Amino acid sequence: MTDTPGRLSRTSPTYALERFTACKAAFLATSFLKDTRTYILWGYGDTGKTLRQALLAHGKVPSHIVEIHPGRLGNRIHNAPVIPPEDLVRVPRSRVVVSVAGVQARQEIRQVMGRLGFVEVRDFVCAA
Repeated sequence: MTDTPGRLSRTSPTYALERFTACKAAFLATSFLKDTRTYILWGYGDTGKTLRQALLAHGKVPSHIVEIHPGRLGNRIHNAPVIPPEDLVRVPRSRVVVSVAGVQARQEIRQVMGRLGFVEVRDFVCAA
C-alpha cells in the first residue's frame, strides 16, 4: 500500500480535522455528556477551542476551563472562569473533557486527575 500526497485521506474535505472534531463532539454529546448541558473543559489551545465550538453545536457549554497558561488564569473565556487544575476540587463537580494534543501532556493530566480523585471515563475523558 502506498501513502502518497494525493491520497484521499490527505486531500478530501471529508477527512478534514474539523470533521473528526465534529464526530468526537457528536459522540461526547450523546454519551459522556448526554445527561448534562455543562462540562469542564481542560485545555484552551487549538484543540480545545475547536472542540468547544463543536460541542456548542450540541448545546454543550463549559462551566469552567482548566488551564496552566498563566496569562489565561483568572480570566473568563466565553463566560467560563479559567481555573488552575488544583481548583477542580473547589468547583461544583462536573464531567471533565480534556482536550490537550500532546501524549505526554495527557499522561500528566491523567496523573493529576487521579491524585484529585477523578476516575477516567467516569469523571473525565481525553478527547484530543
